[in-house]
Amino acid sequence: MITGKKAFTLLEVVISITIFMIILIFMYKTLDDTKLSNSSFENHINKKDDVNHLYKIFAEDIAESKGKIDFLQDRDKNSLVIFKSNNSFHNAFYSNITYMVSSNNYLVRIESKDKFQKEKSTLEFYNNNYIDTLQKDIEKFIVVQKDDKVIFIIKQKDKEKIVFSTFIMEN
Repeated sequence: MITGKKAFTLLEVVISITIFMIILIFMYKTLDDTKLSNSSFENHINKKDDVNHLYKIFAEDIAESKGKIDFLQDRDKNSLVIFKSNNSFHNAFYSNITYMVSSNNYLVRIESKDKFQKEKSTLEFYNNNYIDTLQKDIEKFIVVQKDDKVIFIIKQKDKEKIVFSTFIMEN
C-alpha cells in the first residue's frame, strides 16, 4: 500500500500556473493603465504650466507699463502691441516691449532700447535687442483694451483659443 502522497500532481501545477498567469496579466494591464494615465496627466500639467507662464509674462509687462500702450495691426490682422514697461527680463535699460507675430507665425516678445517701428526696423535693430519666442504656430493674435483691462486672445493651429485678461496699474 502507498502511504501519504507528498507531491503535487501535474494537474495541480498547471492550475496554479494558470491562476498565476491570469493575476500577472491583470497586474500588467493595471501598470500599463497607470503609466498611460500618468503620461496624460504630465502632458496636461506641462500645457497648463506653459499657459500660466505666458499669462505671467503678459500680466507683469502690462502691470508695470508706463505711458500709452499702442495697439496696431499687421497685414494679417494680428495685433502688434508696443509700450514701455519697467518689467525687464534681459536688460534694465531696454524698457520698450513689443509683442508681435513673426513671419514664421511665432508670437515673439521684443525687449529693446529704442521703440519698435515696423516700417523702419532693420536687421541691426533685431540683432541688438532681445527677442523671446513665446508661442509657435500662431493663427491669430488679438489684443484689445477695455477700460483698465488689456485682453490677449491667442489662437494656435489645431488648439483651442486662449484668452488672458490683465489689468493696467495706475502710474
